[in-house]
Amino acid sequence: MNIKELIYLFNPWYRDQKYIPPEQVLPKRNLFSSFYKEITEIKQISSLTGLRRTGKSTLLKQSVATLLNSHLNPSYILYFSFDQPAIKENPELLEEIMTIFFSNIIHATPNTIKNKTYFFFDEIQLIPFWQDIIKRYYDVNQNLKFIVSGSSSLFISEKSKESLAGRIFNTNLPPLTYSEYKLLSKKTDFIDFLDFGQFPEMLELRDNAKKVEYLKEGVIGKVLEIDIVKAYGIRKTVDFERLFWSLLPNTGQIIASYKLMSDLSLKKATLFKYLSILEQSLLIQKVLNLSGSFRREKRLLRKLYPASSNFLSLIPEQINTGFKAETYINTLLHSFTKNVYLYHHRNKEIDFILPEKQLAVEVKYQEHIAPYDYRFIESYIKDKGYKGMMITNNYSHTIPGKNLSFVPLEEVEYHLSAM
Repeated sequence: MNIKELIYLFNPWYRDQKYIPPEQVLPKRNLFSSFYKEITEIKQISSLTGLRRTGKSTLLKQSVATLLNSHLNPSYILYFSFDQPAIKENPELLEEIMTIFFSNIIHATPNTIKNKTYFFFDEIQLIPFWQDIIKRYYDVNQNLKFIVSGSSSLFISEKSKESLAGRIFNTNLPPLTYSEYKLLSKKTDFIDFLDFGQFPEMLELRDNAKKVEYLKEGVIGKVLEIDIVKAYGIRKTVDFERLFWSLLPNTGQIIASYKLMSDLSLKKATLFKYLSILEQSLLIQKVLNLSGSFRREKRLLRKLYPASSNFLSLIPEQINTGFKAETYINTLLHSFTKNVYLYHHRNKEIDFILPEKQLAVEVKYQEHIAPYDYRFIESYIKDKGYKGMMITNNYSHTIPGKNLSFVPLEEVEYHLSAM
């Protein structure tokens, strides 16, 4: 199948103007409204990143469907997925797609288009120098709107940031939240959500062995064996695999870098380089200690969390529900604000600090909360003038005059969205 045939295959509305992508009837992620608003209201390139299997392609096709339902001329919408085994991953492919679109679909040159024209490029990180090609078209005509997606933030390299400075805004699509899990699965099993409920397609699987295989091969394996290899030209991924799997049993704990260096036979510089790559691949998220100056953060203690609590179901070590709950809260807070820290001082600790929101969060996934459980966070929020949130199993309470709330884990998402 040649490229022109592929374009018509991906864009059935060129031949049938009444065609609407079937994804329109699927439940929409919480992110859809704000992302679609960005697509239609700003001229800059809209980038959508996220782990594999979080639903980026579905969100893009739902955006296409919404545009088509708004009675936009179908000819002015192009969708193309580069995640196809039969196509060549080279810059000439993207150029050829653009040439065919202008000459065969809308019969115009890029600089003469007066109607808003939308280009949806899915998994564009597979095309070398994509940013240079899109930049050239973007600068020619502001009526050309580009929406690009990638399976990790790796595709927005330092070169891309420099080339597209001021021209691109990125949005990250995280794994499912609990409210989205309930919407998609029609279930309210929070333990099942923490174990195997954060990826849309996995909700259709009934066998836990299949779910494990899905996560190992379809999500984590693809990132370690494909995304990192292509982004950095790394041939041997064994060190990345060993590092990632060694981090999971230590979720929610202060990372002892010297022990990791010894166990994995890695130099300090190499270890932190690899950790940075894993973070950019969106497999892990770091939380640094806020104790002291922001400028000292690189020398401070840190915790590393997997991007999904579901990953903790893949290791032989028994991870208690409290650590899985803490991992989910970390993911949720990172989708709520970019700056998430921990506070560790004199062997006492608060799990999460959000300076921009003036909020301190402590996860105590237990039914009974004693005064000593919240004494330190109570002192901290009083000193800082912050609000405090104790996340519990099912205990709900607010201490009058203390600015400290006790919120059941299943209700945290609602409380954050109301802030």
